[in-house]
Amino acid sequence: MVRNASIEKPPRLTITLGQGQREALQAIADRNHTKLAFLVRYALDRFIEEQRQKQLRLDL
Repeated sequence: MVRNASIEKPPRLTITLGQGQREALQAIADRNHTKLAFLVRYALDRFIEEQRQKQLRLDL
């Protein structure tokens, strides 16, 4: 099979989740009959949109 060089792959990101976070996210995805990857992209889109107009304050 020959790959089409003009098709760009979307950027990828690897993250480390805190204890129990993957299971919690997977449960939400399962309840909504969707994939974990879609759920994470959806959540990130919402977060970015919410933060677009205000300064993000991280409690570190």
